[in-house]
Amino acid sequence: MSTSDNSGLSLQHITVRFGGLLALDDVSLRVSPGRVVGVIGPNGAGKTTLFNVVSGFVVPQSGAITLDGRAFRPRPHQLNRNGIARTLQGVGQFNGMTVLDNVLVGAPKRTGEDAAFEVLERCGVAEHAYSYPALLPYAKRKRVELARALVARPRILMLDEPAGGLDTDEIAWLAELIREADMTVLLVEHHMDLVMSVCDEILVLDFGKPIALGTPGEIRNDPKVTDAYLGAAA
Repeated sequence: MSTSDNSGLSLQHITVRFGGLLALDDVSLRVSPGRVVGVIGPNGAGKTTLFNVVSGFVVPQSGAITLDGRAFRPRPHQLNRNGIARTLQGVGQFNGMTVLDNVLVGAPKRTGEDAAFEVLERCGVAEHAYSYPALLPYAKRKRVELARALVARPRILMLDEPAGGLDTDEIAWLAELIREADMTVLLVEHHMDLVMSVCDEILVLDFGKPIALGTPGEIRNDPKVTDAYLGAAA
């Protein structure tokens, strides 16, 4: 299906300061429909801040965001109505509610339990629908987090370190889910094997500044990226 040049999510020259800290420094990124776009960088590079700008939790000092070519001022409570869903780095679930009810929190008003069970099945946790999240292993709770985002049937799925705390088999399952997702994905992740295997394009941040943007192959061979990660390791 063809799309217009303005379709998708676009960040233009985003700058964010927290006091004297420059968290994002003139960052631009286009997330085209149907693409998987990764954002990587050392700890403190500004990845989650970028996600928080798109989610409306952080208002940039300068720059603009557009959605399908129109000015977009994100508000956290309006993300679903704009077709955007986000997971958290950890598992921000309501422990006093069942897994099913946690997923229904993310569902549109007219979506019933059938849709919730469908995504729980897709995420491999339908058998835990009437359990409480706190009683589940961490990897299962991460799957519940994904189900809660997917039940909204978003056009843009934002995944904030979804592989954190997962073992090799769980990461392989996650990669397959991302590849098969019929939606746009914006991914922040430290597991480079996952990023390189699922992303069409990758933005690399270092101390809030974009240092590289390209395909996985281009990013893998970019000396600026290698220097940034080696510097972080040192």
